[in-house]
Amino acid sequence: MRTIVSIALVWFVSVSLAFAADDMKAFPAAEEGMTRHVISLPKQQDESAFKVELIIGKTVKTDARNSYFFGGTLETENIPGWGFDRYILRKLGPMAGTLIAVDPDAPQVERFISIGGEARLLRYNSRLPFVVYVPAGVEVRYRLWRAEPTEHFVQKLALPTGQTAVIAEGDFEARSIGSYSVRIYSIRSAQPDDDTTFFSSGVIRARDGTIEKVFLAELGNDDPPSLVVAIRTAGSGGYLSADAFTIGKNTVVLRASVSGLAANADPVVALKSSLQGPNQK
Repeated sequence: MRTIVSIALVWFVSVSLAFAADDMKAFPAAEEGMTRHVISLPKQQDESAFKVELIIGKTVKTDARNSYFFGGTLETENIPGWGFDRYILRKLGPMAGTLIAVDPDAPQVERFISIGGEARLLRYNSRLPFVVYVPAGVEVRYRLWRAEPTEHFVQKLALPTGQTAVIAEGDFEARSIGSYSVRIYSIRSAQPDDDTTFFSSGVIRARDGTIEKVFLAELGNDDPPSLVVAIRTAGSGGYLSADAFTIGKNTVVLRASVSGLAANADPVVALKSSLQGPNQK
């Protein structure tokens, strides 16, 4: 299991228009009024740590103060018979922006203005080119992002409800003590590979120790599986604690919590036992 912890900018470059001819058989030539751009990515030792952001727009003259963007939607189309994806911007929409007053006599400057909307990170794959079709005169650039290693625990977990959970120890905290968060995201309106955009709910809990694992477990009463966070204390004892959460559409509720368990204890058994006692949560 890989832990993705933070994203750092690697580089920002213009598109390369050349790629091996044999690799382009699947991708048709651009239609009239369109241009085909091809991005060849270098091979990386661990390509799962990288993402690609396509940046599409046009260089125009504007004032230097306001922020601008173009309208337009980048579509993903699967090529029949090949299984490859290509990316298409069929029309560059009108340019819009902020309305900050500027000196009418100030000279305009050339600026690259991209299409608006949330950044979309795509899977890195050096074995195949990224092929993008845009209207003539539109520029295609890209930015590479890389996951950087860190000490604290961060994990994504797909829930059977169709939501995504992110469990993370607090930033800049000691591993031995601090806090952790459980954040829930809806993926109903999300793009592929974009499952942490629409936040719906979350909680922050204190922790004595480091998070050892997170998982789903059935705790009885025919209830849906609970999200369990197991924490191990620092030091020679290595005692366990565990919190169990019930996840709703827009809620994260602590269902049960146990602590001071033996190092080899089963946290699920302890959580079930706590729910059967007089202090049921």
